[in-house]
Amino acid sequence: MKVLFSLLLILVFALNVAKSQSLSENKPDSTSLTLTRVKVLRYHLKGRTATGQHTRKIKEPFVALSRDLLAIYPLGSYIQLSNCDWEGTYRVLDKMGKRHTTTVDVYSKKRKRGIIYCDCRLVSKT
Repeated sequence: MKVLFSLLLILVFALNVAKSQSLSENKPDSTSLTLTRVKVLRYHLKGRTATGQHTRKIKEPFVALSRDLLAIYPLGSYIQLSNCDWEGTYRVLDKMGKRHTTTVDVYSKKRKRGIIYCDCRLVSKT
């Protein structure tokens, strides 16, 4: 009886180890999903964002993302831009038109336009 119980414990332990190893192998690398080189534009919008908030009432810096980036950085999450003039943490509150890919629009009260490239990473999801 003791031998059977010992074998059962060993079997359960081996299954738990195998399960934890298979789960760790299937996890995607978090740095590859959250660090992306993006094109950054500036935009000035009077009206409502995709989240339904009016732009004149939003106090924190926010951005609009191209639709392909929304899968990685969903609406309401915070992203960090680095290695560019627009370094900082922004909240994702809007989405861009369908023609844009790997692009971030930084909301700015200035109407000046320009294109630069930045590194983008996820800070937190809501």
